[in-house]
Amino acid sequence: MARTRKSIHELLLPGASVWQSWTGAEGELCQQRSEFTTEGGSFGKEAPRRVLALPAAHFWVLPAWLKGETEHLRSMALLHLERMGVKSGEDEAAVQVRSVAAKEGANLARVIALKDLPVPLNDTARLPDEVTLHALCYPMVQNSITLFRELGRLVVAITSGSQLIYCAPLSSPRLDDHALAELNNICLQLSFQGVLGRLESIVLWIDEGDLGKIQRVTGLAPFRCDMPAPTMPQRGSSLLMPEELVHESRRQGTRARTRFLAMTFGAAAAAAIALVATLTAFALKERNMLREKVAELMPRASRVMDHKRAWMEAVPAVDPTTWPQQVLLHCMEPESSKEALLTHWEWTPDMLSIMGRMPSASLALEYTQALKDSEALAQYGLDGPAPVIAADQSTTFEMKGGVAHEEE
Repeated sequence: MARTRKSIHELLLPGASVWQSWTGAEGELCQQRSEFTTEGGSFGKEAPRRVLALPAAHFWVLPAWLKGETEHLRSMALLHLERMGVKSGEDEAAVQVRSVAAKEGANLARVIALKDLPVPLNDTARLPDEVTLHALCYPMVQNSITLFRELGRLVVAITSGSQLIYCAPLSSPRLDDHALAELNNICLQLSFQGVLGRLESIVLWIDEGDLGKIQRVTGLAPFRCDMPAPTMPQRGSSLLMPEELVHESRRQGTRARTRFLAMTFGAAAAAAIALVATLTAFALKERNMLREKVAELMPRASRVMDHKRAWMEAVPAVDPTTWPQQVLLHCMEPESSKEALLTHWEWTPDMLSIMGRMPSASLALEYTQALKDSEALAQYGLDGPAPVIAADQSTTFEMKGGVAHEEE
């Protein structure tokens, strides 16, 4: 069965003299990758998870016996910090509370509170996913005092059982009489608070100090060893996050959203421009094709127009409903037309004009009335003046009319 490959994370921590970058799998020992300066370090690009271990100078690490229910442990820890004059936020990003031991309705809690100090990152383009206390990255000897250096400063870490309960930098730059006196004073204060158990040894991760003098002053057996490699913290073991990094993360999120929106709008605009350009090119192509077709059809169209004009000219002669002979035949259909002598007859498709002579006025009236009543000539709306009677009783008549066109 193939083994699942573990992800390699990056741990940025303060070394004895400079900032260091370590890599390793979660919960396992790390390997050193690179070193930076005393001012700060930066994360690499390839790590899927980045952990920043800040030095003890960036924290208040205080133990306290807190009475009450476990669910109220955090509230009691915040009150304890307030009584001690420690100013800190109230959320889990500013204060971390862990129960180390429990006895008779009380909990020995380790309270870690962030101080308002600048974050030592040379490059904020890649921010940490988690922030923890540097001392929590090492397995420490049970019920002991451990001394080591962070960026040149002496740091003391005290354990109760296997749990770290106190960690702070010493004011003395070297492990001399002043440092040992300060160490005794710290142990005395913790004993007064009832949080310090029985200590068994002093562990030195530094190559300095007189072991005999340390034992005489502290009463504890010291032993020296190399500082072990750090262990990659478990995911979610710390929810601490400096406010500076929270603000920077929000700014980066805002900038990322702005860039995303700008890229989205740019892509949409580019797509719209491309679509318009495509449609324009298609329309131009269609227009050119139509122009070519029109140019191709123009000679044929001109011939068609010539044929149309020829047919229009021939319509009066070939259309049975409009040719002159047919109209004249309609004019001669009345019985009284046998006596009529037409002196003038004019016709166009839109107009008809008739003038003639009748032997008598009665025949003239009969004929003109028959023309008015003719269905075949009704479209012309024939009308005219009253017949004129001559001295020999013959009568002349006149009828005119035109086709009425509907207005568009």
